[in-house]
Amino acid sequence: MYRITYWLLYSHHYYALAVGFLRFRYNFATDQTLTTTFITFYSAATNMLTLLCLPWIYHYSLRLLLQHEHAGLLLIYLFIITKIVRVLAVVLAIIYNWKKRAEILAVIRDFNDLRWHYFSRFPTPLEFQRTYEIRIIRNILAGIVIEASGLITLLNNYKHTATASFIVSTLVLTVISNFLCLVMNQYYFAIQTVILFGRMLNRQLIGILKRAKSIARMFRHQRSQTHLIARCRKLSNDLDELAKAHSQLQALAVRINAMFKLQGLGVLINMFIFNVCLIYSAYSVIRTGEFTASQNGWISVLMIASCTVYLADLKDFLSAIVEHVDVFRITCVHLEQLTPLQLLTNEFERSLETFRLQLYLDEFHLKLLGLFSFNTQWIFSMFASVLMNSILIMQFDYQYFQ
Repeated sequence: MYRITYWLLYSHHYYALAVGFLRFRYNFATDQTLTTTFITFYSAATNMLTLLCLPWIYHYSLRLLLQHEHAGLLLIYLFIITKIVRVLAVVLAIIYNWKKRAEILAVIRDFNDLRWHYFSRFPTPLEFQRTYEIRIIRNILAGIVIEASGLITLLNNYKHTATASFIVSTLVLTVISNFLCLVMNQYYFAIQTVILFGRMLNRQLIGILKRAKSIARMFRHQRSQTHLIARCRKLSNDLDELAKAHSQLQALAVRINAMFKLQGLGVLINMFIFNVCLIYSAYSVIRTGEFTASQNGWISVLMIASCTVYLADLKDFLSAIVEHVDVFRITCVHLEQLTPLQLLTNEFERSLETFRLQLYLDEFHLKLLGLFSFNTQWIFSMFASVLMNSILIMQFDYQYFQ
């Protein structure tokens, strides 16, 4: 692990502990999870304080918006809807983090067991490790940039009228809103680990495929086949172990998606509404002429950079969800290439058929509410819906609120 990755994960972990999002401590040296009475009571107190602060903070934000001379009635309605959805999503995240704490700890232990019992025997390819760590670094830094730029922009806009209560409420609002970002981070880290392990499994399967092809050629050209049968037996054992590891990894992926099902739904709904409001807010600001680059200078650059980072991070997050589904589908593609080689030995044929049957019976799918398959087509439809609803709101604003 690169040093920067270690320190970013270390800092992220203790920040999540400090705000009460995590209810356990992770030992990076021993890969052990630890729950204590102090952490439990501290998290409970912090979460209770968060829930009590939510009504006051959002009421204060609404009052501040009502005092803004350029705030239209439709913008106020959208603000109220957005904040209600965000409040509900934060409350849902807090409740489900308590309900799923034991399951989260179990998943972490199972990940570590799988890593030590199977993957520790094979060196992690450098390109896989580098890709994994770059994505983790990029995800954490993107969250920091987005939250910090939003806070700086808000404080700059009200720098002449800012009071102590305004600054405190803004800081607390940033921390509370960050709960949803922490949910996305936790889910993102988990599925990136699934992707890393899945890519390593597929690499091992390709290695078995190459060895099987080599043995098949030897069978055709050699009369003495005793040592080849022994090599087939070793190949069969490797395939059985890979099938077992694949089953365990897929079960972990299913458990992860089940844990974050409702939380993820809250995040996706909040993301949908936020994107619509973001496009409408940009339109509203441009229409009223309230914000220009010449008037705001470096703030305009910061806002453009923040939006660019947000869109890039959103694309990376959604792509990772699709990729962790595809990594299991790719296994089926590789396994089909072994089909012509299944007559090497009866033992190898049984291993191959068992693995193929396992993939057929436990085919991995990601569905939203058990109805919609999460794939690239669904993502395209979601963004098309965001654009369509944004245009409808702009037309509605132009017709009824001018």
